[in-house]
Amino acid sequence: MPFEPVFETINISQRKGKLTDQIKVECRTDIPTEAVNKIINISAFPQIIRSETVAGQFKYGGKIAFFICYENVEGEIKKCECGAEFTGAVSNDAVTENTRALTSAEAQKPEASLSGVKLSVSAYVDVCAVLYECVKYNALTGGENIISKNTDVTYVRSFGIKESAYSVEDEFQVGYKVGEVISHRAQAVITSVQCGVGVIIVDGEVYLSAIFLQSGDKKDIIRENRTIPYRMEIECEDAMPAFGATARVSTKSFKTDINVDEEKGVSVINAEAMLVFSGEAFSEETASVAEDAFSLSEELKLQKQRVESYKDCDVRSCSARVNGRAATDELPVGANLFAACGEKAEIAECVKNDDSIKITGTLYLTALFCDGEGKIFSRSAETPFETTVECVLPQSAEIEVTVVSEHAQCRIISLSEIETEAELFFTVYPCEKNHITCISGIEASGEKVENDCAISVYIPVKGEELWTLSKRLNISPDNLVATNKELQFPLSGEERIVVYRGK
Repeated sequence: MPFEPVFETINISQRKGKLTDQIKVECRTDIPTEAVNKIINISAFPQIIRSETVAGQFKYGGKIAFFICYENVEGEIKKCECGAEFTGAVSNDAVTENTRALTSAEAQKPEASLSGVKLSVSAYVDVCAVLYECVKYNALTGGENIISKNTDVTYVRSFGIKESAYSVEDEFQVGYKVGEVISHRAQAVITSVQCGVGVIIVDGEVYLSAIFLQSGDKKDIIRENRTIPYRMEIECEDAMPAFGATARVSTKSFKTDINVDEEKGVSVINAEAMLVFSGEAFSEETASVAEDAFSLSEELKLQKQRVESYKDCDVRSCSARVNGRAATDELPVGANLFAACGEKAEIAECVKNDDSIKITGTLYLTALFCDGEGKIFSRSAETPFETTVECVLPQSAEIEVTVVSEHAQCRIISLSEIETEAELFFTVYPCEKNHITCISGIEASGEKVENDCAISVYIPVKGEELWTLSKRLNISPDNLVATNKELQFPLSGEERIVVYRGK
């Protein structure tokens, strides 16, 4: 009697790894270099606009916006903005046309150059792509003239990466007249991700910060911070409340409009940030697949496959206040520290413990001063940090941690040292890796030699289980138990097993 195997196709979401790339992007402004006395601050905001995965290559393109504050030759504080596009590609054999990527970009080392005719700026853009792929596997589930040992396996099925934009606005009043914007930025974090009916729901906060130069005789530099909670929905028609989800966020653009009331001596700030989200919904599917099989009449060759399956767990968020001391270029006597801006944290290492994560890295920022003559100048500072945050995670989870730094402060310790402090907001992306073993192929290698004895008695191996015994004796587990009801598994090795064969 020929055997006829039955296979089921299962779609398993697999994490293919992470690709990183760094590209230098330059932009020239319309400001003549001869009009610039010194640079006060530079901020750079990159964004990935498009990405593509083809066989063996990940391609990306984006834009970067620069915000420059400088002092002109007349001693006035001025600002300008410029932008540039960038493209790049990373070659990797793991990338296929079916690979999908959750992308992000960060700017490093923004700096200005006064060597040309026009003021130019540059920054290094770090691009990161977390790669996923939904892979189809054929798994044996049973069939005619096949005795299989089936087990229920759980795997993750993805519904693809969905993208959406969301605008966050805020209006607030400050009790002084704003003369100029030295620096501004918006940073978003995700605190939780869940699925609704047809949508991925993302909750989080946006941290707005701006450094203002006060107009009038006083001309103080003042930092304003705002925190705006948000909830947005990414359309995903397959999503259901029972599904899991993950998401990433980046800032596409940020602008501030200032209306000064000269009579009342106050200013109204209108701030608007455009956020871009990429999210993915996934469900846990269960399939009954064969982990072993044999035929009563045929010798079989089995092709077994060990498959990795990844499950993104619930996104976690936590925060910590860090501080330290940083050496700076020598300050002039009588220098006064106004504010800190451009704070940025880089993570060097994350160590997961039972209920916490130890995170080490470096905090970078720009401190704004004025000298004894009231002239504004800046100093860059960097401080190593180490902090432990409470975070309960699945025991086997691998983690990826992103960080946003805000609410920075500084104070002068000496003419060559300052103390820095900032709030770090961490987003933790846990991922559990599991393995599934399935039979992906089966073929007959010849007919089995039939035992023509009507009754046989066997002495088992100590510790033997029902399946291995049935396979060795070439009898179905159900028939073996039916004719030897006294057997208890695992066996002791002292039993006598009777096999009846009909004639």
